[in-house]
Amino acid sequence: MSTADAASLKRRYDEVSPKYDQGGPNAMAIKLFWLTYEHLTWKPVEALLPRDGTSWRVLDAGGGGGKFGTRFAEAGHHVTVLDISPGMLEGARAQFGVKGLLDRVTFVEGNVAALDLPDAAFDLVFCEGDPVSYCLDAYPSAVKELVRVAKPGAPVVLGVDNRYEAFSGALKMGRPEEAFRTLQDGRTTCPYGLPVHAFTVRELEQAVAAAGAELLEIFGKPVMFFDMLKAMAAARGGSSDKPWDAWAAREEILAMQEKLAHEGFAVLGQHFQVMARRRA
Repeated sequence: MSTADAASLKRRYDEVSPKYDQGGPNAMAIKLFWLTYEHLTWKPVEALLPRDGTSWRVLDAGGGGGKFGTRFAEAGHHVTVLDISPGMLEGARAQFGVKGLLDRVTFVEGNVAALDLPDAAFDLVFCEGDPVSYCLDAYPSAVKELVRVAKPGAPVVLGVDNRYEAFSGALKMGRPEEAFRTLQDGRTTCPYGLPVHAFTVRELEQAVAAAGAELLEIFGKPVMFFDMLKAMAAARGGSSDKPWDAWAAREEILAMQEKLAHEGFAVLGQHFQVMARRRA
């Protein structure tokens, strides 16, 4: 990530940090989408955590407002929340404080493509959302840095943008030329208008291997979500007087999404989640 790119990213997230994670429209489908996204993100990570009371050192890189960092701390682990934006770190500090978890966290301002952290320092490295995608052409360096600070054998979990989703989204919004450019080079924009790199599965496989990690799985999250909701609504019946209650069916929706996410539909996911492990 260039100095100019990093400065733009830092400035934009400082601007949005007071309202970050407050959510968008209160439509039920949007609420269900984000519930599903967080469920699909967290469940495979939670399964990696020790059950014997051992406290891990966890890096939450690009940790934003502390949404997932607080979960690690609540599970008894010490979290280093790293973010390029001081405003986002202040939001995270507030979340940890509200939950009484400040004794389990360290806050670091930094860039995921050039981590000022020691080698092999963490039992788990977690980088969710767009931090690696924001690195644009420097994403191989970011993946290498995130693997470098993981202990040998430690899990490395990355969330990144999906090129097919970016391509199809631009088409749906009536921007075919933009869609074609994205298909060619992966360049698109995030919801805050900043440039990001949207990945192919092959790019992720190559980046993980070059960084010295073993790839365990790449899955999509959520997968075909809004189309699935439409299909479920039709299959479950309902009427204009008494429509199908999607919120009441959320456990079934989560179960279906969990199954689909791990059955080869990764390219149809809104994001990719990369599950890897630093080679011992």
